[in-house]
Amino acid sequence: MWNRTLQFLPEQNLREGLLPWVIGVMLFLCTLSLAGALAIGNGLEEWSKSLTSSLTVQIVVEDTKERNAQTDSALTLIRATPGIESAEVMANAEVMALLSPWLGDMPIDSGLPVPTLIEIRLAENANVNTAALAERLKATAPGAQLDDHQEWMSQILDLASVIQLLLSGVVIMVLLSTVAIVIFGCRAGLATHRDIIEIMHFLGAEDKMIARAFDIRYMAHGLKGGFVGVLLAAGSLWLLSAMAEKMGQGLITASMPEITSLLWLIILPLGASCLTMMTARLTVRRALLDMM
Repeated sequence: MWNRTLQFLPEQNLREGLLPWVIGVMLFLCTLSLAGALAIGNGLEEWSKSLTSSLTVQIVVEDTKERNAQTDSALTLIRATPGIESAEVMANAEVMALLSPWLGDMPIDSGLPVPTLIEIRLAENANVNTAALAERLKATAPGAQLDDHQEWMSQILDLASVIQLLLSGVVIMVLLSTVAIVIFGCRAGLATHRDIIEIMHFLGAEDKMIARAFDIRYMAHGLKGGFVGVLLAAGSLWLLSAMAEKMGQGLITASMPEITSLLWLIILPLGASCLTMMTARLTVRRALLDMM
């Protein structure tokens, strides 16, 4: 009769009834942390590609004729520099669009002195000495300033690495907390049903048969809680993605994961059920050995 799973655990238990919801909260935090770490990595990778493959030169001269003359001289120098694919002057409308977050929507003929911006595209795998280029630009066009984005981009990458490390730590702590909760629940269940387990031992039930009942119970808890937590996290990510799209292009928009890239979330409830089942199995079998 022991070939079937032993049904000695009650169907309703207050402490175990709360366990799926606790696991759901843990999976919710774990999913958001994983998605955040992956999104930051993907977003910065895409964003940094466009920045590291381009340079910007701004020419700040009040006199229009002098500014145009320096712009022509700078363009000639830049286009003759090895490793540079193209150099184009940005239209005033594009410059005003870049300034609009700070100055608001202003007409082009507002009389505001707008600097000339030259957008430089580097050739693939090009190695341009930006320091030397900046010095030559300064000699050719005194009002020119070269921005290679590297200094502040490296700071952003360092900050992103720290955030990713913290999010990874959150994932590890959540998993360890889930394991601890399952161990506590199993030990509490064993203590509650100790008399029944001793009777089963007396009747010839093996430890693996008793442990199987806990395996199935906690696997179901992990699966139920995992699906609840992941569904809530997926809804939160969808909401954040929709809000980021309304904000326009930028780092936040680039870093938000697409819905099609969230298919890996399906694996998390299965992983949660396996984690709770294996934790319960190891905990129960070790405790049963101590009862012998």
